[in-house]
Amino acid sequence: MNIKAIALDMDGTTLDSNNTVSRELVHTLKKVQNNDIKVILSTGRTMREIEDVLPADFPYDGAVTSNGMGCYTNNQAVFQYALDPELVKQVIEEAQNNEVYYEMHTKKGNRFALVEDRLLMKEEVYGDDPETLGENERNARFDAFEQKISWEDRLITEDIVKIYFFSKNLSKINKWKQCLTNMKQKKQFTTSSSSDHNVEIMVEGVSKATGLHLLLQHLNVTSEQLLVVGDGENDLPMFEVAGYAVAMNNASELVKTKADEVTNETNDENGLAKYLSNKLFEGIQA
Repeated sequence: MNIKAIALDMDGTTLDSNNTVSRELVHTLKKVQNNDIKVILSTGRTMREIEDVLPADFPYDGAVTSNGMGCYTNNQAVFQYALDPELVKQVIEEAQNNEVYYEMHTKKGNRFALVEDRLLMKEEVYGDDPETLGENERNARFDAFEQKISWEDRLITEDIVKIYFFSKNLSKINKWKQCLTNMKQKKQFTTSSSSDHNVEIMVEGVSKATGLHLLLQHLNVTSEQLLVVGDGENDLPMFEVAGYAVAMNNASELVKTKADEVTNETNDENGLAKYLSNKLFEGIQA
């Protein structure tokens, strides 16, 4: 396999459970670029969220953001979708009726929620942690609630690129996912989940795969020349279009069954850096 680009999920793949990047991975990715292989981030995060966690010297050539809602190279947008304002209004009203935690993200990277929902969301964030909740997602919610979310008096519906919903209670989030499924019968949109405890909405037909397709065209790389690495169900669309798909050792069993290969180590064991070093620089062919 002639690899010309690698697309990397962030949470659970590039990032460890503390949402940090190892120096070994930074060094490895610089070596990847030096071998004329493009490094792409493909994530549910917005561009602002990417910048919040990556070290200043993290090397990458492009990013697919918000599960395909945006695409960037050299910090410039190649394209960026936004949700229909009426859909935003209806979904938030329904989330309030169901007392569901939410975060709204704008094209400019701002993150906000309505101040009237702050107490409800605080109870969600500071409630008991179930065993099924990943440490990185728990830490991200603490950080968002305490520092990142702007609490607004009125609902903003324009230029929303992502709405993220979360609950520590699996029964509650599953009920909400079903509610969104029912809403799709009247409104057109797509949902995506990176863990059992969350769900996001995007423009209909948008996914990491559609974003990668457009970015690869921009970079003059074919899908057959693409190697992807991920750990969540929202990575499965890009698994289907890539020439070679790799699941992290910490991925769910479903994701592992869809991959061509599984890393030996988890994201907390520097699994991505070790895999790329072995795969790309020790002559192991895909």
